[in-house]
Amino acid sequence: MLIPLDDIRAASRRIKALSPPTPLVHSEYFSRMLGASIYLKLELLNPTRSFKTRGAANAVLSLDAAQRARGVITASGGNHGLGLAYVAQCLGIPARIYLPENTPDSKVAAFNAYQAEIVMFGETWAECNPMALDTAERENLAYIHPFDDDAVMAGQATIGLEILRDRPETSLVIASIGGGGLIAGITSAIAQQSPGARVYGVETLGADSMTQSYRRGQPVTLPAITSIANTLGAHRPGQRQFDIVHERVADVLSVSDADAVSAMLECLDQEKLLVEPAMSCVFAALKLRAIPIIPEDNVVVVVCGGNATLADLQAWRQRFHL
Repeated sequence: MLIPLDDIRAASRRIKALSPPTPLVHSEYFSRMLGASIYLKLELLNPTRSFKTRGAANAVLSLDAAQRARGVITASGGNHGLGLAYVAQCLGIPARIYLPENTPDSKVAAFNAYQAEIVMFGETWAECNPMALDTAERENLAYIHPFDDDAVMAGQATIGLEILRDRPETSLVIASIGGGGLIAGITSAIAQQSPGARVYGVETLGADSMTQSYRRGQPVTLPAITSIANTLGAHRPGQRQFDIVHERVADVLSVSDADAVSAMLECLDQEKLLVEPAMSCVFAALKLRAIPIIPEDNVVVVVCGGNATLADLQAWRQRFHL
């Protein structure tokens, strides 16, 4: 059920040129706050400012030459599509990205910088994804799923390899959850190398399909995504991702959008990092003491993405009266 360790190690070797290892740094601020050793895995320093380049790179590089030459396609709320567009540009292959029609102009501009073909359709990922799948079948293009893909998960799992390489004594890893590919990959790497370490997942209310699924013991489909953390916007977790999380993750919890934005502001003030709500929800959970931490813990927080703008932050600050 877990992503095999050999596959994760192969992914690490495969993607190194396109998505090199990211730093793991000690946080004085959060360590003082929580009374334990807190480290930040800075995935927002990846190309496209998100961990998503890892999975996209591994999936594309796992294709044969003929498949790559025909091109790749996906549907995305933003970060996965950016990662795939970046990888395709680096490799000189065509990429087509289906985006919801309400995708912010700043993200569309980022896609254009990577010279990907953009198709706007529908209001949500759930609406534009079937179009991407249909196009992939009709035109014989390689469809790269944002999370429900073994090669994508193996790419994300390389984060776990790097954490244990840089901090072997890690006892707790905390990551946010969208469709579950990130946490399922990290958990696969951690469980097979350091089985005593705990993994926790965090979402925002309104994008909390995994939290609800975890509580009910089976995948749950949300009727709509109402959170501002649209990069966590999976209406339903994949079955394999759910199985790994349900059986191997210590707990999954959710926080409010307001708490996530408050944590964004605090992270910017104290760590000088502008993260997105899909990541700051983890800092919010830490501030709320929602995750049990003891003084002996060595905690790694996966800072998974930084694709928010100052304009976004200001708008959310006003919206939540912060």
